[in-house]
Amino acid sequence: MDWKSFEKSLPKKIKRTRKRPNVSGYDHEYIKKIDGKLNGKTCVLPGLTKNGKKRLANYIGNLCESATFGETRCMFKKNAPITERAPNLLYPKLYKDLKKIAETMFPDFNYNTITLNHNLKCKAHKDSHNDGNSIIIGFGDYKGGYLNVEGESFNIRYKPFKFNGALKTHYTEDFEGERWSAVYFYRKV
Repeated sequence: MDWKSFEKSLPKKIKRTRKRPNVSGYDHEYIKKIDGKLNGKTCVLPGLTKNGKKRLANYIGNLCESATFGETRCMFKKNAPITERAPNLLYPKLYKDLKKIAETMFPDFNYNTITLNHNLKCKAHKDSHNDGNSIIIGFGDYKGGYLNVEGESFNIRYKPFKFNGALKTHYTEDFEGERWSAVYFYRKV
């Protein structure tokens, strides 16, 4: 893999492709701070809605600059068609390059989604929407930024690392510089 050429082709900033900010995992410190309670994949927030019902949130995570490539289906429409995600169309060459990395470095890994993160320092979390193992690989000009999985540090710079992010708590250790990571995983569509 020609990492230098690939890194030069990366966008300076990833454009937001949806109205709400991207989040990653659950921010357990914040949930504890607001006296929220996790109930499966939903956070029950303190207080009630205007209609007197429980306040629920599915996204209480860490803000990040990221783009998610692959296919999706609208969660709010019954029998909605599977469609391409916006970043596929916004960054077609980048999407092709990310798939080429997978074909070259881990050709037998089954995935349907790729999340590209830029300078994201994730707090400890589990990936609630992942199904099975994920592979993460880091690139860019940075120092540090190891992936910490259940207390063990892994250097992911140019080295794919496979783990189950839905079952194992993980976070990004401190880093300096321009850190990118690509996470390949299977998400039920």
